[in-house]
Amino acid sequence: MAPAPSGQRLCRLLLVEDDEDDVFLLERAMDCVRNKLEIDIECDHVENGLEGLYQVSKEDLTDKLPDAIVLDLNMPRLGGVKFLKALRQSFLLKDLPIFVLTTTTSIAIHEEAMRAGADKVYVKPNDAEALVAIAGEIIAACCVAQTNRLQAS
Repeated sequence: MAPAPSGQRLCRLLLVEDDEDDVFLLERAMDCVRNKLEIDIECDHVENGLEGLYQVSKEDLTDKLPDAIVLDLNMPRLGGVKFLKALRQSFLLKDLPIFVLTTTTSIAIHEEAMRAGADKVYVKPNDAEALVAIAGEIIAACCVAQTNRLQAS
């Protein structure tokens, strides 16, 4: 994704997803949202929760935290629920919006993710239009979080 033109709002996302096809589809959906709004979207991608924790802790030191995280639950090395629990232990990251995008339809697993700190759980849709709608909700929440963070500082 191209960098934001001068004066254009930038929304930073971290995608924690092990399936390259899902990453591609989500980035395409984000492109559709970006084209409708006056906003640029910068997506970083890591393949598991362990890499996600490293990325966020590294960014925390450089003041370039993502505005939101999009997280899969079923990943190697460190799954989504364990990632959520670890991330929410940090005072600096407790308010960072985290959206779960998963193939599982189990309500019990969705509730576990919410208890662990997810802001919202989405089931990965089978059609592009639904994925664009989810991407739009995530970007809207990302912008709100960014505005709140700027007002607090």
